[in-house]
Order: sequence, then C-alpha cells, then structure tokens
Amino acid sequence: MGEADLIQALTDHGFSLNESRAYTALLQSGPSTGYEVGQKAQIPRSAVYGALRRLVSAGAARSIAGHPERFVAAPAKTLLSLLRDRFDASMVRFETAVRSLDTDPPVPDAFSVHGYDRVLEEAKALIDGATSQIVISGWPRELTVLAEPLAEAVRRKVATYIFSHAEIPEDVPGTHFSYGHREEDLEAFWKHRFVLVVDDQRTLIGATEGSDTDNAVISETDAIAEITTSQIALDLTLLAQRASCDTSEVMAAILGDRVGRLDELFAKAPEAVFGERVAPTRKKRKKTG
Repeated sequence: MGEADLIQALTDHGFSLNESRAYTALLQSGPSTGYEVGQKAQIPRSAVYGALRRLVSAGAARSIAGHPERFVAAPAKTLLSLLRDRFDASMVRFETAVRSLDTDPPVPDAFSVHGYDRVLEEAKALIDGATSQIVISGWPRELTVLAEPLAEAVRRKVATYIFSHAEIPEDVPGTHFSYGHREEDLEAFWKHRFVLVVDDQRTLIGATEGSDTDNAVISETDAIAEITTSQIALDLTLLAQRASCDTSEVMAAILGDRVGRLDELFAKAPEAVFGERVAPTRKKRKKTG
C-alpha cells in the first residue's frame, strides 16, 4: 500500500480529497508551511490553508506558531485511535437512535446489491449470522477474503462445507471439496461466480469478477435455498464419482432428511428412464359411408 491507498482510506473515513492529500504530505515531509504542503500535495493555494485548518480542528494535524505558521501531521497511531473512538461513539449513538424508534422495516424476500465489495460484504454478513450450516461454491480469491468470518463461524460450531473446482487455500476454514485446479487455468473457461447458502434458508448468488459491475441477489426464500443447496450437492456428487469417494455422510449433513426420503422414493421406482422416447403414432381412421 502507498500514498494513493492512504488518501483513499482517509476519504473513506470522511476526510475531503484535499484534506487527505494534505495529511499525506505532512506525514511524509514533517513540519511544513501551507505553501510547501500545497506544492507537494498539488492543492491550490486558495484551498490548502482551509484544508490544513480543518485537519487541525479534527485532530489530524497540529499548528506550530510562527512566521510563517507551520503544520505537522498527528502521528498515524494517534489518528487511528482517534478515528476508532469516534466511530465507536457514533455507532453507539446510531444504535440508541434506532432503538428509540422501536420499529423494524419489512425485509424483502429478495434484493440485489451491486459492486464487488458490496457482494462480499453481504456474503460476510450472511456468514456472521449463520447458526447451524454454511454451504459455499466459490473461487479461492473470494474464499480468502472471507476466511476470517468463516473461521469465526467454525469457532461457533457452524458446519461449513466448501466446494470449488480450483484448489482451496489451506487457511480457509471448513470442510473442503475441490478438483484442485489452478485458479488461473479455470479462468480461461469460467467467470468468477459465488454461491452461498446459510442455515438452508438464506442464499446469495452473485458475480465476483472484482469490478463495480458485479452484482448479486440475496434471498430468504426457502425454495431458492433448497434448489441452490441441491445444485452444490450435485457438484459434490460428481466430484465424488470421479474420485471414487463415498459422500453419503456429507449429503446427509447438507441435505438433511431429504436424502433419506429421496432414497426411499428411488427404491420404489418401477422403471428408470434414460434417453429419448418416441411417442407412438396414431393410426388414421378409415372413412366410412
């Protein structure tokens, strides 16, 4: 991470672009005049002093009296602690205000989100809320991003099953099922897609190409969760057939009692059909009279 990353991080936390540039310049240069900050940070002279004074007011910089006046950045650790305390206090105020309204808006059965970061944020939120089971079909890149919330879910004793055609990183917690291909090899054939089912009820299906055009649908419809889980179970079954492995226990865990009921139904099947059947042609009636 470099200068551009620091500027982006500061703007993400509410600082203006000029304030972020000015703080970064001060952090790199030490005590500086407004003119020197403007030159280094490429901030117009008419705007640089306003940006510096706002940094001083926010506790992100200090003013050194003199002629000319000089400015110095607050130490990064000090600013981090300050921002963290303010964020925590803000969250407490928000929580108090929300509770005072004493109302919960209706939650839609399904909604969509846009952008790679938002897709993964929603995936993390679903994982954080899991209580019994997580089933995932995804790529190593996205699984690595979600490794920490997955680890926390495993610590909560949430059964976690992960399928991927690519090799799953060892530091991603959960029970792994993988063909072991290299991610870059698979990218020549398929796009990044991510599927997540939580507690056999909540589902996320989305594109995770790493761009602002990515999107996902989050659903709390039972039928969608059931169909999606069955699709992942089918991928596991095909993998097991190729690897000559028994997945009966895994299927029972993922699909629950649906497996037993399905086996009983199949056992009673009078005849299996595989392939095309041609309907018999009807004989034309002969005209009489």
